[in-house]
Amino acid sequence: MTERHLHVASATIGVWIDAGSVYETDSERGLAHLLEHLVFKGTQKRGMTQIAQAMDSLGGQMNAFTEREQVCYHVKVLAEHAPLALELLCDFVARPTLDADALELERGVVLEEISAVEDAPDELAEDLFTLTIWPRSRWGRPILGTPESVSNLQVDDLRRYIRTHYTPQNIVVVAVGLVDHDEIAKQAQKLLCDLPRSSDKALHKTPGEPRVKAHDIQLPRDTEQTHLCVGTRAYRYDDPRRFACWLLDSILTGGYSSRLFQEIREKRGLCYNIGPMSASYRKAGFWAVETSVAPENARRVAAIIGRELKKMKARGVTRAEWKRAQEMSRINILLAQESSSAQMSRLARNELLYGRQKSTEEVLAEVRGVSMEAIQQVACEIFDSRLMNLAAVGPFAKGDSPLHVDVS
Repeated sequence: MTERHLHVASATIGVWIDAGSVYETDSERGLAHLLEHLVFKGTQKRGMTQIAQAMDSLGGQMNAFTEREQVCYHVKVLAEHAPLALELLCDFVARPTLDADALELERGVVLEEISAVEDAPDELAEDLFTLTIWPRSRWGRPILGTPESVSNLQVDDLRRYIRTHYTPQNIVVVAVGLVDHDEIAKQAQKLLCDLPRSSDKALHKTPGEPRVKAHDIQLPRDTEQTHLCVGTRAYRYDDPRRFACWLLDSILTGGYSSRLFQEIREKRGLCYNIGPMSASYRKAGFWAVETSVAPENARRVAAIIGRELKKMKARGVTRAEWKRAQEMSRINILLAQESSSAQMSRLARNELLYGRQKSTEEVLAEVRGVSMEAIQQVACEIFDSRLMNLAAVGPFAKGDSPLHVDVS
């Protein structure tokens, strides 16, 4: 997939793979992320030092990330360096050496990354929330894995994961900028021609929709603040109701004028920031809000959140809120098109999720088609006491009653 822009001098290239953490078995937890790290340590053509030198010679930005559904290796360089950049990315995907000594070194890096999350209560609260709302599901597991699971992974496990998931039908190559489609396609086909041709579809199967029930979970930690994530079941990426949920999210948490920002920060000074952390995937989605507050204010903040969600169910939104949310969504969608990374991401996700390209105008039309009544209906559907989940990290004492958000 390519999108040519003659007014820029750069090329942004990504190799996207349907091989994120949801495809891991129980014994493979954290493998997708560890593999993403390890491929940078050597390929059949270049050793670790040569890769570093090649990356620096490009003078651009090369990186990778692992999500629940996808892994992406990406780079932004001057257009004249696009062939070398694409070669490096394809080498990572198709010809990593996966050296045992390098694995031990990178394992240590990832274990430190996991430890860093343990020391970052806001990130820990986010991981606790997904585990809480999607318990016993691959969708809810931390992408980084656990110290135990990462410590047990071996080179053979990584090679098997590549054979199973790094296959042509699971990969999309995307280039945006001053690029030539035919040249990119020809080079990518040549560089990726020796990928495993197919995999067992039973092994590469997206997990089903996770069941959601109400939970309130508190994790005691010696912190200055209590970190809260509150959320509920929402909609998968292809559910038309997700656009109403977008606007609902904007009205409740999406800016300085949003209801929860106004009620909790501006009117009462109970937090520094409060914002959204919602997500949509192939089989599931959630609506959520997160904030950090003084421990003595946590119960009060949870009560305010519950009150505002009940108010949304009972009274809906005002016309001014509706119009403002639609305009904010329109502006965010259009401004994102000025970022080559966002353009690259849009092309890849459309291809992987929809199998076609959804135009910006199509998305804008879907946002414009959301009524005030649809927003209230979504609020009534998702703000259900049987579905509400709260995860909190903070200095809780033994015997403290759990924090709770009442939406009934």
